[in-house]
Amino acid sequence: VGAALPVDVLTYEEKTLSAILRVISSGLVKLWSALTLLGFYQNRRCAFHVLQTSPFLLALSGNSRELVL
Repeated sequence: VGAALPVDVLTYEEKTLSAILRVISSGLVKLWSALTLLGFYQNRRCAFHVLQTSPFLLALSGNSRELVL
């Protein structure tokens, strides 16, 4: 119950349990707060670890620390 926030799941990998989510920039704090407060889903404990945020989708496609020239 409360304010709704449109969130798109762009990719989800079941093997690694990782996903790329898209939300408008004004909704980032709300999404982050919701993920922080969620401790159970379907009677199972859960936790979220944010690996990276970016205003540009292309920036999420690679890791500059693993760049090989």
